[in-house]
Amino acid sequence: MIAHAQADLPNECCGLLAGTIGADGIARIERRFALVNALASPTDYLWEGKSAIAADREMRRLGVEMLAIYHSHPTTHPVPSRKDCARYDEVRPLIGDLMHFIVGLHERAPSVRGWWLTGDDYLEAEWEVV
Repeated sequence: MIAHAQADLPNECCGLLAGTIGADGIARIERRFALVNALASPTDYLWEGKSAIAADREMRRLGVEMLAIYHSHPTTHPVPSRKDCARYDEVRPLIGDLMHFIVGLHERAPSVRGWWLTGDDYLEAEWEVV
């Protein structure tokens, strides 16, 4: 995610994370799908249709499910904006409740935080890299 965010500078990047949910109820990310930001904007993103369809086909072929969404904030903290919450609220009926990661590139060292979003609010999610 961080490499994708840095490669897409000065614009926001966006993508999907897929994997499996174990018998223990823990989601395990196995694949990252970089999507094209159709807006090519430093302050907003929108999945480009072709890249999203290709990612969906590949997830089905691999037998993994979409577990999370990610995007970057090139110049601000990795905290959801009102626009992020509203956009996710629009797609939630299509994709369900997914964790949302934001990569912040505002400081020398990139940072990543995970969130549960609603139409007008957000709650930080627990996650870990293993």
